[in-house]
Amino acid sequence: MTTVVSQSCHCGKRRECVVYNRSVCHAGSADAMAQLNRIAHRRDYPRGSVIQAQGEACAIVGNVVEGVVKLSSASVNGDDHIVGLLFPSDFFGRLYSEDSRFSYEAATDVSLCTMNRSAFERFLADHPAVEHEMLKVKLDELDAVREWAAITNGHTTMQRVATLIYVFSRRSRNQFLAADQPVETIVHVPLSRRDIADYLGTTPETLSRNIQMLARGNVIRIINAKQFELLNPAELIRHSGESREDLDRIASA
Repeated sequence: MTTVVSQSCHCGKRRECVVYNRSVCHAGSADAMAQLNRIAHRRDYPRGSVIQAQGEACAIVGNVVEGVVKLSSASVNGDDHIVGLLFPSDFFGRLYSEDSRFSYEAATDVSLCTMNRSAFERFLADHPAVEHEMLKVKLDELDAVREWAAITNGHTTMQRVATLIYVFSRRSRNQFLAADQPVETIVHVPLSRRDIADYLGTTPETLSRNIQMLARGNVIRIINAKQFELLNPAELIRHSGESREDLDRIASA
């Protein structure tokens, strides 16, 4: 049985919200944040919890505060395919829609700042600056999705694996790194090898071979199935086939 812990949020209080500077909230005035605080609630979901199932009524929206959320879509034959990952400060849920188009699942233990969808839509109508920031964020996200589609369709498996490891090095545990700061040394990948392979459009066996190649080349050190030490970030970027600027743009969207 899934246990969901709910508590009050502290919208607009920078010292008490670790994603304030990266979320759409930073665009709001003090009055806007006071209004948002009245409709926002912090909810904690244990790993494996279904936050919102595909086809369910889209009742809540909000920001990821801690952890990683997995988006998946069920095909006509019932198979689930991962279509996206949400990191701290990312927005989840579908605005202006009655039903959820994807399933949202906690890939790790997750904390969310949640709002009733209808109430948040009314909030956006009252505060155009936040609505404008929301639109900008969604357009940046769309650009990143398109770039990721180009990578998965036109790159080798090694390039896709290197790109994903780099993205996780910037987002999974230290999502506030500036572009000119070094990436995280320890990379946490909260997905199973099968889920990663599905997300990259390959097989678990091919994925493992490429990870082993990176390890033998002293690009990474395998700590366990979900943790790697990044030994040579520059070489990882070279294996990705992308520039650091392009990778940072994908990671920050």
